[in-house]
Amino acid sequence: MEEKNKVFLAALAGLLHDVGKFAQRGAERGSLQGKDAAQMYGRYHAMLTADFLKEILPFGDDVRLPAANHHVPQSHLDWVVKAADVLSAGERADPPQGEDDRIAQPRQLLSIFSVLKADDVCWKDDKSKWRFFPLKKLALDEQVIFPSTNLPDEQVWGIYEKMWADFKKEAGAIKPVTDIEPYLEAMLALIQRYGWCMPSAYYRARPDVSLYDHSRMTAALAACLAGLPENDLRRIAKNAETDETEVALLVGGDVSGVQEFIYTITNKGATSALRGRSFYLQLLTEAAARFVLRELGLPYTNLIYGGGGNFYILARAEDKKQLPEIRRKLSRILYKHHQGDLYIALEGIPLKAKDFMRPEKSQDGKEQKHPLSKKWGELARQVAVVKNQRFSELEPDELKVLFAPQGHGGNEETQCVVCGREYVPGEQDVQDEKDKGKCAACLSYESLGRDLRDARYIAWKLRDHPKSVAPIKADMRGGGWKQVLNHLGFDVWVKDHLGDVPKDVSWVWAVSDDAFEDAHKAKAFPVLVRRLLVNVTPKLSEPYTSDDGEQFKAGDIKPFEKLAKDSQGITRLGVFRADVDNLGKLFDEGLGADATLSRIASLSFHISLFFEGWVGVAAKGFNERRQKEDEKRKAEAREKGKSEKDVPLYGDALYAIYSGGDDLFFVGSWDEVVEFAWQVNEDLKRYTGGQLDEKGFVRGGHPGIHISGGVALVTEKYPLAKAAKDAEEAEKAAKGLAW
Repeated sequence: MEEKNKVFLAALAGLLHDVGKFAQRGAERGSLQGKDAAQMYGRYHAMLTADFLKEILPFGDDVRLPAANHHVPQSHLDWVVKAADVLSAGERADPPQGEDDRIAQPRQLLSIFSVLKADDVCWKDDKSKWRFFPLKKLALDEQVIFPSTNLPDEQVWGIYEKMWADFKKEAGAIKPVTDIEPYLEAMLALIQRYGWCMPSAYYRARPDVSLYDHSRMTAALAACLAGLPENDLRRIAKNAETDETEVALLVGGDVSGVQEFIYTITNKGATSALRGRSFYLQLLTEAAARFVLRELGLPYTNLIYGGGGNFYILARAEDKKQLPEIRRKLSRILYKHHQGDLYIALEGIPLKAKDFMRPEKSQDGKEQKHPLSKKWGELARQVAVVKNQRFSELEPDELKVLFAPQGHGGNEETQCVVCGREYVPGEQDVQDEKDKGKCAACLSYESLGRDLRDARYIAWKLRDHPKSVAPIKADMRGGGWKQVLNHLGFDVWVKDHLGDVPKDVSWVWAVSDDAFEDAHKAKAFPVLVRRLLVNVTPKLSEPYTSDDGEQFKAGDIKPFEKLAKDSQGITRLGVFRADVDNLGKLFDEGLGADATLSRIASLSFHISLFFEGWVGVAAKGFNERRQKEDEKRKAEAREKGKSEKDVPLYGDALYAIYSGGDDLFFVGSWDEVVEFAWQVNEDLKRYTGGQLDEKGFVRGGHPGIHISGGVALVTEKYPLAKAAKDAEEAEKAAKGLAW
């Protein structure tokens, strides 16, 4: 069997190994009952996995048997999935203190924040503080993603039965393909949609890891273990707690130069350019992570997390020797287009089998830190070393180019009026007078920012993966954002309408719930992913002429000047920046001895769900409220026989420059920005366990999980980079205040 195919088959088997648990909760009756099922498959849910995969899977027993036999492994791939399952579970957390471990826990997913220790507060042994996610398909709806108290069992079973029926129907509708890679990614997206809210285990275990997170981490580990000898797999599966075998490589990637890249621009075209630059960095992070995966021959399941300019990959232990060359290729591509402004630090640390397992308690009975927590800290330090030696992996002749003078030096006619970089005149045909003097790269970011106004779909197509990358040379910068992604091996389109998306794409991101439903019903693409993306852009409701005479049409992105003028009270622009306090410590210490790979993945997912998902819904709600108030004022004017032209209209007020990872950056009318900052804080309290009272205020919430934010109020002509810095300084000052 071809090595890559074997790796992908192992990953798919790992991803689907526990789908029978979903079937069992959905009241599915299998082909075998009682002792017969247990004798053949070891567990009833494993038999249901076999039945389900026989019905829908296009890859036959190569995947079905390893997925179903993980409790009674027979073949090499069976043992791969068995060992991966053991390491992913790692082992599962115990039920609350003093509780009989034979008692099943609630059948809904316990919020990871209910068991997280922060500021010396932890509720994992206080079930009165536990909050559970509703059993609903993933959607950015407050009735879906905000946890509450758990439902009675009789209601839960009926919900599982309905969800299982829907899941089976959708799984069967995935287009049969001969290429396992897109099928694997389509199935991953489907399991996320349904399994995000379901506990992987609840009998004799605390139900705080989702079926989705456990399954995708098992898939990642299976891909890493596929090449190990069967004897090693048997030993790992039986004695993982003490096994010294290096089974995986934890790889971290960090895009550096982000702050300077985003903010070091003039105000010419800044309204769209800022958002375009920010989103380009999100695309670059995704493309770079996928570039690394393709270089290593690993599936997308092995991307543990990607966002906020960082990504983490689980690779094979022997892949470490390939990292320097991959880093060199990335450096050459980025230097070609950015001349050193952006760099991706890439490093990895090996993980032994025992590193995935829950540590024994110390002699005094206290819990010890999980080995993986230490490894994350070690990786961060190693990546920082690479980051401080930017481009050191290049050849000596290339380094000479790096430190040689660039461009002509001071020729204003070839200096971009936005970023200040020199460019080749005529490299892009400029039709609009206001675009003259801008380089091709800056024009492309502005275009991307405009395209994002109403974007509903981001389409990706795989290009031939570059087998080698030409050494850097002393030439001018490359083209726009599309060219960078081309060189990483991808074509990308940003589209408003489903019909405008090219038909031969590899996968499509739907960036809103309604866009996902439209594409899902149309069955338009082999891989459709509901991608979390805060995409809130204020638009002009009527034409506008700026103070310096620039003309804007209705529907254009509202310029900062207009956002400031539409403030109620003083004419000021509000700049808001915030992030989660001590997030590194939450990952490092918050889960204690329970910091298994699946639980860390769960914490990452739920932080992303809030900052990359819900924050956008909240911001969009502010803009929609302002629009409704404008309509109400116009209606009142008409009723009084007045002209609508005399009615003050305020329109959209918030502009999402960035929200991802654990931080955010918004610009808008200052009065709405201040209110929005308060709302984000309230929503986070509710998301981490707080409840709405009868007056609509949030009571409770995890007291140790909080954000610090800073707001700067500036005039519309104030330099954007300085305003961002001022907000950052205010944010830092906020961290010094006591909670």
